[in-house]
Amino acid sequence: MQAKLANRLAKAGTQRPAGVSAAAGQGVFDLGAAADPDPWLEAVPIEEVWGIGRRLARWCRLRGIATARDLRDMPTGELRRRCGVVGVRLQQELRGIACLPLELLPAAKRETCVSRSFSRPIDNLSHLREAIATYTCRAAEKLRRQHQRAGVLTVFVRSSPFNGTSFYANAATVTLPLASHDSAVLLAAALPLAERLFNPRKPLQKAGVLLQQLQPEDLLQHHLLVPQTAEQQRRRQALMAVVDGLNRRYGSGTVQWAACGLHRPWAMRRGQLSRAATTRLTDLPLVHAG
Repeated sequence: MQAKLANRLAKAGTQRPAGVSAAAGQGVFDLGAAADPDPWLEAVPIEEVWGIGRRLARWCRLRGIATARDLRDMPTGELRRRCGVVGVRLQQELRGIACLPLELLPAAKRETCVSRSFSRPIDNLSHLREAIATYTCRAAEKLRRQHQRAGVLTVFVRSSPFNGTSFYANAATVTLPLASHDSAVLLAAALPLAERLFNPRKPLQKAGVLLQQLQPEDLLQHHLLVPQTAEQQRRRQALMAVVDGLNRRYGSGTVQWAACGLHRPWAMRRGQLSRAATTRLTDLPLVHAG
């Protein structure tokens, strides 16, 4: 809260407290380092406090609370009865007590999903297997980029709700004996689910792969019935690192699994995709000099 108020007070044109020059605080301002923050808080109307809406501002005005300083100094019990813990947290922030810690790194993801709509309805099992394989490989790449492994894999499909026939949606889940981010392991778990989900009488419009029970890649819980030596892990990780490196350097799909197919008539339409003139040679603009 103090950071938001300081950002507002640092801007040119903001009303300054009495006795403070118009140039003070412009550009850079640290409210926490101010010798006396009260004049600055008095210069901020209650309506300008972040988190105070129109109705709450009117409630404050009726009780004589007109500035940020008044809100800071009002009885906490009265504010709690009106606004609950959110209002109390706002008041504590105005008093210089941090209620929400600063997160320097984003929290680890709990799920990873890759799903796409098809360019045309799928009524062929081989095409569905290709789509599921493609989405599984993309999800595995995301896992490795996030430095995570997945313990549960779910494949879901659905038909179009606008095709005039009965709607069809289904999903199948498999639990991996050993959490993994290896594309081959995830493909071996995902592809058998395609036969369980495919219905030849229900053309499918969309499919997706959802990875759950994610855990850090450096914390692997081994399984007695699925032994994997440290050397095997190292070799597989090195292989996946090489594949990811080639795809990053030479473009997505440079190295891919045969199960993903070569010609994908089901692939999502991208006729209106924006040009990538700075990263793709085929999209470079051409200039003809007369």
